[in-house]
Amino acid sequence: MSNEVSRSTDVKLGFGRQLGYGLGEFAGQFFFGFWGSYLSIFYTDYVGIAPAVVSLIFLIARIWDAVNDPMLGMIADKHRHKKFGRYRPWILFGAPVLAVLNILVWFVPNLEGNGLKIAYIAITYILAGMAFTAVNVPYMSLQSTLTTNIKSRSDVANIKGAFTFVGTAVVNMFAMSLVTQLGGGEPNATGFFLTGVVFSIIGLVLYFITFASTKEEYIVDQQLTKVSFKVTMKYIFGNKHLVAIMITMLLSLLATFGRLGVAVYYYLYCCHAFEMVGLLMVIPTLCTIVPTYLIPKLNIPRKVLITIALVGRAIALFVLYFTDFNNTTAIIVCLIFIGFFNYETGMLAGLIAPAIDDAEIKKGIRMDGTAYAMVNLFAKVASAIGGAIGLIIMGAMGYVANADQTAEALKGINISTNILPAIFCLIAIVPLMFYGLNQKKIEENNRILAERHAAEHEGEA
Repeated sequence: MSNEVSRSTDVKLGFGRQLGYGLGEFAGQFFFGFWGSYLSIFYTDYVGIAPAVVSLIFLIARIWDAVNDPMLGMIADKHRHKKFGRYRPWILFGAPVLAVLNILVWFVPNLEGNGLKIAYIAITYILAGMAFTAVNVPYMSLQSTLTTNIKSRSDVANIKGAFTFVGTAVVNMFAMSLVTQLGGGEPNATGFFLTGVVFSIIGLVLYFITFASTKEEYIVDQQLTKVSFKVTMKYIFGNKHLVAIMITMLLSLLATFGRLGVAVYYYLYCCHAFEMVGLLMVIPTLCTIVPTYLIPKLNIPRKVLITIALVGRAIALFVLYFTDFNNTTAIIVCLIFIGFFNYETGMLAGLIAPAIDDAEIKKGIRMDGTAYAMVNLFAKVASAIGGAIGLIIMGAMGYVANADQTAEALKGINISTNILPAIFCLIAIVPLMFYGLNQKKIEENNRILAERHAAEHEGEA
């Protein structure tokens, strides 16, 4: 299967274009990040749905995502807009739909009986997840089309990773205070809804900036219309490097998003720190931003840096589990270390494009959208399943919404918030060992592709 590249792709991206791309990740956190941190407690404590039911809804949504996400990636790979490219149009036209559905997620009407509420929640949550996929998968795929320049690709991955935590920090810093103010002085369902409206508007504007400030330079024209689903899955799961990164990211994000999904319970019920929830939620993410951007610049193998991050975060989480709930200073110190050692996300994302390049060399086909769709699926699974497992543990150990918790229930919250993520961090080290593309191999693949595309372009001329 032949590929044609229409122009020189070794483009050095200036900071402005890097920033423009990174703002798309910032935008996503006003949707996905807000869901991950607060949707569970919104459904359980403010809408009145049982934790087990919320977990089931999240699980059903992820099962559907297993079908929907790869399909969306394949569709994005197969179609290209003449003016805007293959992936950018999805951001332009999909973001408004996502913004509207996000508002509906936070607007749960006062229907008679929980059955109708549960149906409404399931439908709006699943549709919003589909809309997020329709924007985020092309956004992620866009990353590898901006340039083939190794340094610029690394810089873009780093700034994207940093904006993951900038967005999470901003959302967690202002969410509860906005909910309280817009709710008339106390957190309630109305406050969450109006905060969802505000975040939808901000996210939409940021997505439009990303669309306007990016350009697809690495445009591969290939006929993918006859590629079967079976061949597509073989393309993904036959790439051991891509599989290794996807599984590592899944486990790493299970630790990150799974903790975010239940951390608010820990601060409210274990620490009784309602007035400090915003601060405590934001400390880890604030302490992640600078390491995420600077540590990848060290001349140390990526796998070593990622392993250090996972082990360091696991240790900090174990220490926090044994820390007295009333020792605010010790809790804050632990949160600082948890945040500092959470810098690996950007580096993991930066290893995806080289895996796609390696597949192009070996298989003669490039499917960025499909590959990033699977990565996006794993991220969504991590966000929902991590929190769902935590909710199941909490429910099994006696958690009751809006009530004084028993010692056993507090232990369940503590396990869900700290021990479970620590275990995921340690397990994530195992698949990482199977990623075999070092810097030398990445540079060699980049040279081979540049020579191959140059020869094909000359042939066409």
